[in-house]
Amino acid sequence: MNGTADAQQGTTFLKKKAGPFTWGQIIGMILGLIIGLFVLNLSGMGRSMIGWLIVGVAVYIIPHLLGLTDPKKKAVYGLVFAVVAILLGGSVIGPSFIDSNSDTSSDSSGAFTSVEYTYDGDEVTVTAAFTAVEDETPVLACAPIDMISFRSFYITEDLTLTAMTVADGTATVTLTLDSSKLYYLCAVMASTGEDGSYSADPDTASFAVLNGAGFTGSVTDYTYEGAAFCLLYVMAIFYLILVFTTIMRRKITKERAKMEAEGRLYPEGYGRCDKCGAVVLPGEVRCRKCGTYIDRPDSMKPQKKDFFECSECGAEVPADATVCPKCGARFDEPTENEIVHPDGQVDTSDETVPCPKCGENVPKNADFCPKCGYRLR
Repeated sequence: MNGTADAQQGTTFLKKKAGPFTWGQIIGMILGLIIGLFVLNLSGMGRSMIGWLIVGVAVYIIPHLLGLTDPKKKAVYGLVFAVVAILLGGSVIGPSFIDSNSDTSSDSSGAFTSVEYTYDGDEVTVTAAFTAVEDETPVLACAPIDMISFRSFYITEDLTLTAMTVADGTATVTLTLDSSKLYYLCAVMASTGEDGSYSADPDTASFAVLNGAGFTGSVTDYTYEGAAFCLLYVMAIFYLILVFTTIMRRKITKERAKMEAEGRLYPEGYGRCDKCGAVVLPGEVRCRKCGTYIDRPDSMKPQKKDFFECSECGAEVPADATVCPKCGARFDEPTENEIVHPDGQVDTSDETVPCPKCGENVPKNADFCPKCGYRLR
C-alpha cells in the first residue's frame, strides 16, 4: 500500500503547476537538455548524422513522455535548447576540447610510444619515438580544421602525408603551417606505393593533436561555427518531427471526434469494462469477458437507428434484442402495420423506412407518408 501511495504522490507532484508548465514538463525539458548535450559530447556524435538524429529525437520525446505535448510550448523549448547548446558548445565544450588535445608532448598509441611538438612561429617540428613495422615508414598526416563541433572536428580537405626522417628509432619532420589556422596532426605508419605515394595504416596511428600551441587565431570562430552548424541539423530533425506529429495528432483527434459523434468509438476513458477492464467496443451492451452490462451516461449513447431504450430500466438495447441485457425484461415481437391502398387493397408490413421529406418512420409498403402526405411511390 505504501508503494502505491508513494507512486500516486509522485504522479500528483509531476502534474502540479509551476507557472505555465507542470513539474513533470520542467523535469522532462531539463532531462532532454542534459541527454542531448551528453550525446553531442560523445566521440564523433557532434558531426555525425546518426548523432544529430539521436539528439533531435531525444530532445523531442523525453519532455513529451513527461507531459510536454503542446506544440507551441515544445517549439519554444526546442529553440531554447538550440541557444543553450550553441552557447555551451561555443564557449565551454569546444575550447576545452582544443585545450585537451593541444599538448606539445604526450604518450601515444599504435606503433608510436611518444610524440612531441615544437613550435617556432609558423613552423612545427614533430619528433616521435616508434616501434618499427615491416615495410612501413613513419609519416605525419596533416590537414587544416574547418570547425570544432563540441568534442569533434570537421575536415574537408584531404590529409597530406609527409615522410618523417628516421634516425636511431626516432622519426622527425618539420612543416610550415599557417598559424592563424588550427590543424589536425597525426603520426602514423604507412607503406610506400610504386608511384611514391603513401598508404597509411590506421592501426598504427597516434591520437590526433590540434596545432594549439602555435595557433594565433580565434578559438571561438571555430567552436561557435561548429556548434551552430551541428544544431542547425539537430533542430531541422526536431521541428520536422514536431510538425509531422502535430499534423497527425490533429488529424487523429478530428477523426476520433467524428467517430465518437457517430457512436463508433467511446470517448477516452470509457472504452473499458468497469468491472474487469476489458476493452469494450461501441454498440456492445455486455462485456465479452465477464458478461457485465456496459452502463454509460445518456450523453454517451448516440441516437442510433439500430438501438432503442428499454422501457423498464432505460438501458441501451440492440434493435433485434428480445431480452434487456440489463434488467432481463422481455420485449414483444414487433407488430405489423396495416396499410390500406387507394385502390382498396389491404396488406401488412413490419418494416419501416424514413420519409425523405419529413423523416417520419413510415411502413415500407405505404404509398404516402401519413404525416406530411409525401408520395412515396
